[in-house]
Amino acid sequence: MYYNDVHIGYYLAVAILGLFVGQLVDWANKRLPEYKKFFSLDIFKEYKRNFKPNYILMLLTSAIYVTLVYTFGIKDTLIANLDLIKFLILTPMLLSAFVIDYKLQIIPNRLNLTIFEFGLIFAFIYGLSDVAITLNMLLGMLAGAGIFLLITLVGRIILWKRSHGIW
Repeated sequence: MYYNDVHIGYYLAVAILGLFVGQLVDWANKRLPEYKKFFSLDIFKEYKRNFKPNYILMLLTSAIYVTLVYTFGIKDTLIANLDLIKFLILTPMLLSAFVIDYKLQIIPNRLNLTIFEFGLIFAFIYGLSDVAITLNMLLGMLAGAGIFLLITLVGRIILWKRSHGIW
């Protein structure tokens, strides 16, 4: 049985993958703000002791994954599926950033750098097929980084003025 030219088994497999990834995001949300290693040798022991499924995050990730497969479909080649793969990788990182920012009002630098690193990897892979897309992606990264740099600099100036009694 096919739905939107994708076999229903793929939707089921992606939904199950989304459940596991959602629980992995919950694990990341506990480890990243404490600056602990995400992957370590004792990960399974510690995870078994503290295992509490986060059903909301699991179901949300699963629903997003199924929606992504419905939206992009599954194509024949790896390059044709690059948009789907990109969003399947980016979704858990953005969910983690959202949850950590909501709870603690911070976004860990390691998470920002990981998103940036994946952006560079995908820009390179897209560049194998079309250089113009890569240039647009790199310019977008620079513009986004420039905006956050500007926010950081303005915030430091305001903080400096307040701490020195100028404001």
